[in-house]
Amino acid sequence: MHLSPPVEPMLARSVMTLPWPGAKQVLFEQKADGFRVLVFTGPQPYLQSRRGADLGPVLPEITRAAAALGVEAVVDGVM
Repeated sequence: MHLSPPVEPMLARSVMTLPWPGAKQVLFEQKADGFRVLVFTGPQPYLQSRRGADLGPVLPEITRAAAALGVEAVVDGVM
């Protein structure tokens, strides 16, 4: 399966309490502040913001690292 930009990322949602101890099949994470970036690696990498903008020109070091990986993947992260 080939995934290409733009992709709509899943967004964090606010909750009042964490899941109860021993809960099964529940995943959660803390919301971090910063830039949300979807990195499409490969020979022609693309860095996409949460809203679909091209972040490659403002993050050239990440673009170079994505090109150097040698595999095609999509990495979701916060900077």
